[in-house]
Amino acid sequence: MNVLEILTGIDQLIWGPPLLFLLVGTGIFLTWKLGMVQLFRLPLALRYVLNSRKTEIGVQGDVSSFGALSTALSSTIGTGNIVGVATAIKTGG
Repeated sequence: MNVLEILTGIDQLIWGPPLLFLLVGTGIFLTWKLGMVQLFRLPLALRYVLNSRKTEIGVQGDVSSFGALSTALSSTIGTGNIVGVATAIKTGG
């Protein structure tokens, strides 16, 4: 048995059903322990993001909540796209 076969076996063990159960189980556990905050606080979060523009029109030099959210998402998604393409090219895809 060579190193490649050992690593392939470990890879299949880690990235198989155990990881799926671990991720789903962690999500359910955190949802339960935090009191379903992602469901009950969603209207409040949307209100902060969408109504911030009305309350912050006269403020000079500050970034609105929506602007901060857009900047954070664009940097995260943009970096993921660049890294994803580079990884695909590197692996031969």
